[in-house]
Amino acid sequence: MAFKPIEQKSRPKTPPEVGASPEELDLKLENKTGEEQEDAAPAVAPEQAEPQPPRPIPKPRPAMPPPAKDAVIIKIEKIMEEGLNDSFQRLSPVAKQEFKLKGEQAALQIRDLLKSAHVKVKKILRLILDWLRILPGINHFFLEQEAKIKTDKIIALKNKF
Repeated sequence: MAFKPIEQKSRPKTPPEVGASPEELDLKLENKTGEEQEDAAPAVAPEQAEPQPPRPIPKPRPAMPPPAKDAVIIKIEKIMEEGLNDSFQRLSPVAKQEFKLKGEQAALQIRDLLKSAHVKVKKILRLILDWLRILPGINHFFLEQEAKIKTDKIIALKNKF
């Protein structure tokens, strides 16, 4: 059995596009109404196009401002900084900045711990102790004692409100 080729349907033939001269294009444009003329703007070769002004570069948005400190955070930071003025003054400017940032982060975490129904004293003590270890040349036992005192004051603060 031999396969027969499928007969191709005849398609209507379209006349080939004939390149119109620029004068004929202008005549066609003049015959259109005003609205159609705006839509059918003549195509301009890339070499003849006017140079586009450069796009304005979007300015980077400023960094998010630090969240506003509420009264609880301010009180926690006051408790944390008590008695550390001398040690803080001996730090280098870079170490001061690091100490300050880590203290602010610890204060935020302590506030979150205080909001919970069950206060986890051990976590608060660990946060304060890790923060105090940034200070160089201070006895380990003194740091533990200071962390314990500060933790007790923070827990008393929780009981007030």
